[in-house]
Amino acid sequence: MFKNKFHIISLIVALVMGVLLIVAQIPSTQTAPKNLPIAIVDADHSSTSAAIVKQLTSVTSTGGENATTIKWSKVDSKAAVKKAMDQQKYYGALIIDANFAENAMSLASGKPINPSMNIIINQAKNPTVAAAVQNVLTMMANRAGQGVSTQVLTKLQTLNMPVPATTAKTLLNPVEVKTEIVHNTTNKATASSSFFQPIWMGALLGSLMMMYAQKSLDQSDANKKWRNKVVELAVVAVIALIAGFGTTLAAHTILGYDYGQFIEVALFASLASFVFQLLMLGVQMWVGFIGLPVFALLMLFAAPLMALAPEMLTAFYTNWVMPWLPMRFLLDGMRSIVYYNGGLWNGNTQALIWVGVIGLGLMISSMYKPQKASI
Repeated sequence: MFKNKFHIISLIVALVMGVLLIVAQIPSTQTAPKNLPIAIVDADHSSTSAAIVKQLTSVTSTGGENATTIKWSKVDSKAAVKKAMDQQKYYGALIIDANFAENAMSLASGKPINPSMNIIINQAKNPTVAAAVQNVLTMMANRAGQGVSTQVLTKLQTLNMPVPATTAKTLLNPVEVKTEIVHNTTNKATASSSFFQPIWMGALLGSLMMMYAQKSLDQSDANKKWRNKVVELAVVAVIALIAGFGTTLAAHTILGYDYGQFIEVALFASLASFVFQLLMLGVQMWVGFIGLPVFALLMLFAAPLMALAPEMLTAFYTNWVMPWLPMRFLLDGMRSIVYYNGGLWNGNTQALIWVGVIGLGLMISSMYKPQKASI
């Protein structure tokens, strides 16, 4: 049965593809976030607020068997939290306002003032996780309010004082919880990730056409090879600019996304297209058209990055799959520009440039690879 080599090849391909497609499903098997970074601020600096901070930070997991785990960070001020959120450090924060303890004790008086807590949600970091964090922090704030009610009632009982009807009503919801959303994604939930497939697939098809175009070029000596490479780079740059600005304009016109930084978005998309084409061309110039399925599979493996937060990915995916996905720099960089008013130059821009350098190196070195002897 397996005497024909193509039978063996088909068996190997079936096994390899089966394993690869199983690997591609890894991120969706365990989607409960782990070690979610959440900040807590004690602006009151009282024994009451300190006890609440201790109580809340002792809760490091929520949910059942596949629980969401929390990584708490104590931050000095609300301003510091917002600055850290601008840098995409936290998904959310719980702030115990100043005068919390004083206002809590006033609930037992004739002039009660509700103590307050603020919840800040960094929505653009990941809308799905942000919604879950908002629910968790709201539940925790309400639980802290129940503790305040118990404390006030205990004080009244100790003083042998009756509980007025107004006080009893106030103690049902003693803590005023205010929620603030920063870096809002309303009406533009996929405004950054919408670039991923058009830019990647455009680069893939563009590199394929460039490979076909090479077949008609004269490669008889070194000078002609270098001249061809310069022309190829110029053509790739033009294609990248058209793809970047065209995709951004299409997202604005067709999808209705209003990009406040249109030029920065378009230039970053163009850079990503240019870099991806260089990488794809470089690989194909060394291994031929067999490199195309590899880049198609990379798009399949990268799909979870559009919806899942890094904390939702498995260790295997993070350590062994993600490092091979250059499109993550496009997704992260576009998120920074679209939602966080980031500039064109950022850490992801630098990473893309390094990917482009690798692609360019492969393209140039391919000119000196051994040629197959013609018969």
